[in-house]
Amino acid sequence: MIRHMTLDDIQDVQYIALTSWRYIFQEHIPPEVLETFIDRSYSELMLRKQMEKTTILIAADLQGLPVGYLSYTPIDEDGECEVTALHVLPSHLDSGYEELLLNAALELLHQATCIDVYIDEHANELQHFYLKHGFVLVESFPELFEGIPVDTAHYSLPVNQLAYT
Repeated sequence: MIRHMTLDDIQDVQYIALTSWRYIFQEHIPPEVLETFIDRSYSELMLRKQMEKTTILIAADLQGLPVGYLSYTPIDEDGECEVTALHVLPSHLDSGYEELLLNAALELLHQATCIDVYIDEHANELQHFYLKHGFVLVESFPELFEGIPVDTAHYSLPVNQLAYT
């Protein structure tokens, strides 16, 4: 089941974010750097602000427990928006929740002309996921994440590529 995030989901989103980030980046980013980033970026205050400025969708399992989430920005004046996060608990990867979240977002964003996503190049599975769903690589560039050099890949999905798979 896919639904919009509520305030009651804050602790679950914090847990999903921390668990997912650890799983993806444990070999590339020191644990203390990840912990600091998650504590700051996923604090209750920051998630409340995110709920005001973005749409956050929750994927719940058959028991109704949150197992993943996706957030995206509103469509801007140019018709563009950005998927800012897609995280699913490692125990629920490859169970279809990623597709359910993305398809729900794409349905809600049907008026967008372009949907962008920025992914760390170490997140190979996520890059393949977006490619499989029609996103194309626009560029890769170096940047700093909490003072650590990383390479970021920018993918884009033009509206005429929208396909609900």
